[in-house]
Amino acid sequence: MSKYSLNSSFWMDQDSNIDVLTGQAIKPGKDLVKLAATKRAISNFVNIVTGDNIPVTFKGNDSYTDGKSVVIGSNLKDGNFDVAVGLALHEGSHIKLTDFSSLTKIQEFAKEWTPNELVARNEATRNLKALVNIIEDRRIDYFIFKSAPGYKGYYHAMYNKYFNAPIIDKALKLGEKSQESWSDYIFHICNFQNANRSLDTLVGLQHIWDLINLKNISRLKSTDEVYDLSVEIFKYIESILPKDQTCEGQSQKAKEDYDKKFNSSGEGDDSEGDSDEISGSEGESAQDDSGVTSELSDKQQKQLENAIDKQSDFINGDITKSSLSKKDLKTVDALEESGCSNVKVGAGEWPGYWNNKFVTKGIDCMVIKELNQSLVDAGEFRDIISNSSYGWSSYVERQEAILKGIRLGTMLGRKLQIRNEERTLKTTRLPKGRIDKRMISALGYGAENVFSVLDTQKYKNAMVHISIDASGSMSGDRFNKSQTSAVAIAKAASMTKNFDVQISYRSTHRDRPLVLIAYDSTKDSVKKLSSLLQYVHAGGTTPEGLCFEAIQDHLLASNSNMDSYFINFSDGQPYFSSRSLNYCGDFAYTHTAKEINKMVAKDIKVLSFFIDGSKHDMNGFQRMYGKSAKSINVDQLLPLAKELNKMFI
Repeated sequence: MSKYSLNSSFWMDQDSNIDVLTGQAIKPGKDLVKLAATKRAISNFVNIVTGDNIPVTFKGNDSYTDGKSVVIGSNLKDGNFDVAVGLALHEGSHIKLTDFSSLTKIQEFAKEWTPNELVARNEATRNLKALVNIIEDRRIDYFIFKSAPGYKGYYHAMYNKYFNAPIIDKALKLGEKSQESWSDYIFHICNFQNANRSLDTLVGLQHIWDLINLKNISRLKSTDEVYDLSVEIFKYIESILPKDQTCEGQSQKAKEDYDKKFNSSGEGDDSEGDSDEISGSEGESAQDDSGVTSELSDKQQKQLENAIDKQSDFINGDITKSSLSKKDLKTVDALEESGCSNVKVGAGEWPGYWNNKFVTKGIDCMVIKELNQSLVDAGEFRDIISNSSYGWSSYVERQEAILKGIRLGTMLGRKLQIRNEERTLKTTRLPKGRIDKRMISALGYGAENVFSVLDTQKYKNAMVHISIDASGSMSGDRFNKSQTSAVAIAKAASMTKNFDVQISYRSTHRDRPLVLIAYDSTKDSVKKLSSLLQYVHAGGTTPEGLCFEAIQDHLLASNSNMDSYFINFSDGQPYFSSRSLNYCGDFAYTHTAKEINKMVAKDIKVLSFFIDGSKHDMNGFQRMYGKSAKSINVDQLLPLAKELNKMFI
């Protein structure tokens, strides 16, 4: 496990293969589902820590905070995930706590400090901005440390990456960057929190340390106070620097060097390559008598400069992050909106090829919790969601099947109206209750049991989950019949007071099982049946039990207030194959039956409709679903209503 992922290890899938914050292009095989889940998780972290609903997004090539949103990289790998969270929290804290108008004040100060030279003004702006950013970063990070200490680990990962790199540690120990220049002062101030700091490396560094006073950084209550302190430090550094290293002096020196190199009529500096002086042997650094390296090698110097550049990017908010294509951005946003996630299923011993067996930690099953128009338009899941003709099922045929289901559902709803009815039972001749008027005359003869009680009975609330096999073998008439039946049940349920329905589909996508929860009457209007279910079609293979395992947590157990039902439409044998799992035959039958038994153990009533299969297939179907397996023409209203009435009433 990476040292940068310790804090996410308790909740993040350790077998994932996504990437974080490297600035490199995403390799083929990027997992948009995991990116969507990661984005959602980081968004939650940012919103919890800041207490604000701050947008988190993938876009552009650079990390930045504009005061309104947080940008995260799309190349997220587990090894650096904590760093990505830390960066997102850091940037979110800027939005909550930083006054971005300070940039204008920095520019105004620089203009006053160096009124006569544009280059010098830019130098002053850059250096003052760096001071403000460094101190402001410490201020807002301390705020989070204090207000949300549980998130410290993510910040530590971020600091370890950007401020505690081994080459930085080594440079500080060796007293590198000891020239009296703005760049060297910024380097040491930037690394004040590093335990290897040395306050004797530069003149006045101790005084600057005292001015910033990291242990009491909470005294700075606003960005304005940070700005005032930064100006004080800026003026102090300018006062102690050699003239040629001040902002104005640096710009003048740069101008002279430019003129000398490009405008001189002489033959130029010919010293390059003529020196016989060599530091160390073959580019290696020199060593003192004890054998300890006393300076950095050329290679290490390059490493140091790269590390400094990375730090500079961090404090300026310019961390390069990989971006997604417009198509992938559209898909990730749609997946996040749909609540898509991966659920680990199938762990245990499974058959391999050539009759061998192996133990697997399981594979990811994608669960899409909500079908929406954005998901349809994204076009990512064409094997199950499409707004055009596919395979044996045309778009028009799918529309007709849905509309037929709504018509049948209206008729079916009338047959199920009994669930809305209340039954009253009157019990008489009781020793207490309400006086039964018909028994008043008996009071004169010493009768005592002249009371009655009215008991009103009604059906409990019902939750029905309908799961439809959307494998390729279901394409065409079989799938359309199942759609018609599911929609009919959902429409009928909408006509009762205490009846809710979910409709999900089982298929595969890119070498893994897929569950699409397309309709949920607890949050969707009945209009969704006709507006979106028409885009769902059959494709892929049949990962029966794997999908059932993935949605176990979505199935509510029956209780004193609610009855729970599970209705399944399928055409036969389970089959799924990937590089890590061969799901078929006895193992698949046994696993599916196991998942069905989990439902039964929750007192969920199960009914499985077998769609137009062979007698052999029916035998396997009964192995999986037991007594709940029914071979029925679900396209016909009367037998369907009969079976549902047996189940519900």
